Amino acid sequence: MPPKYEPIAEVISSSITGVVAQCLMSSDKDGMPDTSKPRFGSFLKIRTASNLDVLSVVHNVITGSPDAMHQPWALGLSREQLREEQPHIFSLLRTEVHAVVVGYVENGAVYQHLPPIPPEVHDFVYPASVEEIRQVTEGFDFLRLIATVTTVPQDELSAASIREAHKAHGDDYAFLVEAGQALSHIFKNDFDRLVTILRKIRPSTTARQ
Repeated sequence: MPPKYEPIAEVISSSITGVVAQCLMSSDKDGMPDTSKPRFGSFLKIRTASNLDVLSVVHNVITGSPDAMHQPWALGLSREQLREEQPHIFSLLRTEVHAVVVGYVENGAVYQHLPPIPPEVHDFVYPASVEEIRQVTEGFDFLRLIATVTTVPQDELSAASIREAHKAHGDDYAFLVEAGQALSHIFKNDFDRLVTILRKIRPSTTARQ
């Protein structure tokens, strides 16, 4: 049976092209607030009530205060000292995940294009399964969708998502070769950017992730 995942976040804003989700807070072994953050470039799945699961790629993770009244400030204390002296500080922070939509799952089939409807606010967010990542990254159409993101360096996002997909494809070197070929078409008019991405996905780089 496939592994069962627990939700890691909840959608607080959504559109056809992207979502913003708030990471769910849990407790660590000492009972302190703890937030699990997804990796940059990793693949997520948003489960909806419409028999349609949206697949997305993380392009930013932001932690800060949820309101203007409780802004964090530098205290000069280590994390251990903060836990002892001001443990409430951690509960005043929230972590947001920003992700670009790259496909969806409907009736068991994975589609590599934008969904017909966006997720709803308060839908739960899960890590995408290995098989879902494999299917949504076949053909590399997802690279054209993440190329629309302008809030982070595009070459970094492309490289990170390929490294994550490479792991789902069993670290198959042929996948990297095909990714390089797909990138050469997408960035055929930007040779410097193409070379930068290819350097970031070479085997020696992916092995360290």
